[in-house]
Amino acid sequence: MDRLLVIVPAFNEQENIANVLQQIHNVSSAFDIVVVNDGSDDDTETIAKKAGVKLLSHPINLGAGSAIQTGLKYAVKEKYDLAVVVDGDGQHDPKDIPKLVEALKTTSSDVVVGSRFLANGLRDIHWARRIGIFLFAKIASFIGRCRITDTTSGFRLFNQRATRFLAKEIPFDFPDADMLLSLLFSGYKIIEVPVEIRERQGGRSMYSTLRSIYYPFKVMIAISAVLLRRLFKGGG
Repeated sequence: MDRLLVIVPAFNEQENIANVLQQIHNVSSAFDIVVVNDGSDDDTETIAKKAGVKLLSHPINLGAGSAIQTGLKYAVKEKYDLAVVVDGDGQHDPKDIPKLVEALKTTSSDVVVGSRFLANGLRDIHWARRIGIFLFAKIASFIGRCRITDTTSGFRLFNQRATRFLAKEIPFDFPDADMLLSLLFSGYKIIEVPVEIRERQGGRSMYSTLRSIYYPFKVMIAISAVLLRRLFKGGG
C-alpha cells in the first residue's frame, strides 16, 4: 500500500488543531501526519506535541505557501508516495481523503483537488474573491484543458512526482493560483472531486475583506509571473 503523509499547515489554530488531528486518526491509523506550525503565537505547537504527531515549526510566520512547502519537503525527504494537505482550521473533512486517493489512482492523475464548487457553486464567497476565482478557474481550465472550479481549495492530494516538483518552488502569499498554473504549464494532470467544506470552528480566516478584494489582482499578478518565468526559461 502506498505510504501517505497528511500535511497540516497551522497558524494560531489552538481552537481547532486537536480535533483536526483526532479526525485524521479516526479515518485511518495508517496515515502519517506532520503538523507545520507556521510561527504560531498561541498554543498550537504545544497541542500538536501532545498529540504525538511529527511537528515542524517555523520560528516566525512565513505564510501558507511556505508552510505547505515545508511539509512537501519533508514528504520528499521521507520518500512518501502520496501527500495530502489538510488545513488546520477544521474546514476540510479527513473522511474525504480516501475519495481523493481513489480518484488519483483510477484516473492516473498527478494532483486531486477537493472542490466545494462542483455541486454548490460560488455562494457565500465575497464578491471580489468570487471574481478572482471565476477568472482564474476559466484561465486554468483553458491552459490545462480540464475543468477547474475551486482555485482556492487547500484540500489537495499530490503523487510523488508532483510533490517533488512543488517542493522546489512554491509561492508564499496565495499559493493556490501560482501552484496550479505551474503544475498545468509543466504538464501535470489535475482533476477535481466534490467535497464539503465545513465552517471554521474557531479562530479567524486568512481571507479578510481586504485580502478578498486583493485576490483578483493577485490572480493576474500570478498569471503574469508564471508566464514570464516560462518565457525566460524558454529563451534561455
